[in-house]
Amino acid sequence: MSRARTRRSVTVLCGGFGAARFLQHGPLAAAPHSWDLRLVVNTGDDFAYHGLQISPDLDSVLYALAGCFDEQRGWGLVPDTFHATTALGRYTDAWFKVGDRDLAQHLRRSQLLAQGMSLAEATRVLGAAWQIRADLLPMSNDPVRTVIATDEGLLAFQDYVVRRRGEPRVEAIAYEGIDSACCAPGVLTAVTDSDLVLLAPSNPIGSLGPILALPGMSAALRSRPAPVVAVTPVVAARPPRTPPERSRYAVREAFLAACGIPHSPAGVAAHYRDLIDGFVLDERDAGARAQIEDLGVATLSVDTLAAPAARGTMTARVLDWACSLARITR
Repeated sequence: MSRARTRRSVTVLCGGFGAARFLQHGPLAAAPHSWDLRLVVNTGDDFAYHGLQISPDLDSVLYALAGCFDEQRGWGLVPDTFHATTALGRYTDAWFKVGDRDLAQHLRRSQLLAQGMSLAEATRVLGAAWQIRADLLPMSNDPVRTVIATDEGLLAFQDYVVRRRGEPRVEAIAYEGIDSACCAPGVLTAVTDSDLVLLAPSNPIGSLGPILALPGMSAALRSRPAPVVAVTPVVAARPPRTPPERSRYAVREAFLAACGIPHSPAGVAAHYRDLIDGFVLDERDAGARAQIEDLGVATLSVDTLAAPAARGTMTARVLDWACSLARITR
């Protein structure tokens, strides 16, 4: 009788678009079949909009696991329509475009929170409604908000990125509430106990920065006996091609520059170097491999921009390679 293969566990630290794109169409979207999947998701982008509590990154990751994340827009789900947003525009500035099906998600979350549920509890209810079997965890139940200091004053994350389209010059980024925030239940256990931790290809400052800044998070990552691997969010050798890609590129570049970090794969690897054992580099940027390995970080080159049909093979290769790594002595 053949022996059953032992299931492995992976925890992914996630922002919105980059993590959703990495997850959708890959083996982690089918995690119940081969992996125990835990996802720790940024909530620094969360905000109130016309009386609704919106969690953009949590929803992007949930929709990716459900196979309906809209990669073309970079947010929301497909198919969707925008009749409610159009109607709202008669009365006020409907600057945040919420789809009609997406609106149901925000209504239900807001109801659950108003009933006294924590964000983690409400997220569990929403995940069950979508039949998501992975552990989808907000980074914290406490309010942490990413605030952008610009040459026009302080702006909330969504105000800067969406309402102002990233136009003001960024001077600094802060995470309001971070010092008094606690990791949501299950988050630190997921980080310390998993066979592998992945840092998704998300904005290092705007998306993963709030997660990494949570009290206890960096220490938990450093003390793990098993590997931590980051996937590059930067592909230097291919310019962004669509308006949403150009917008994300510009915001990431501005945030990294405000923190003194080069907008390059090597710059991101150096930013993470005290936490990671491996770095996944896009094959188009193979010339940066030696520079990253000089940091003492193992490197794998793959097509991180693979089309959906090829994404499963790419992600499986990343997972197998990452699990083979040994921890760096710190």
